[in-house]
Amino acid sequence: MKNRKLNWQSVAAGMILCAVLVVFIGSRAADAQVISRANVQRAASTADIYEKTVAVEERIVAMEERLVRIEKKIDEMNNDMTKVLRALKKINNELE
Repeated sequence: MKNRKLNWQSVAAGMILCAVLVVFIGSRAADAQVISRANVQRAASTADIYEKTVAVEERIVAMEERLVRIEKKIDEMNNDMTKVLRALKKINNELE
């Protein structure tokens, strides 16, 4: 093997190339971590959306039950009003 003298320019160039290689490999590793974090966040947001959807569906069911109760009350009030009107007609007929 030949004995080679290394001057400072070749040493600096070698160090710069090593630094570029380290940065490149580091950025690849960081990209993989970012992608995995994004997948975790996507899964978390999907779970949040599912939970919110379930909560909204529960609210809809509760609202439908309330509407049924309100309709029953309206029907009862309508029946009561019909009875009152019949009684008033009967009283009116008796007074005439």
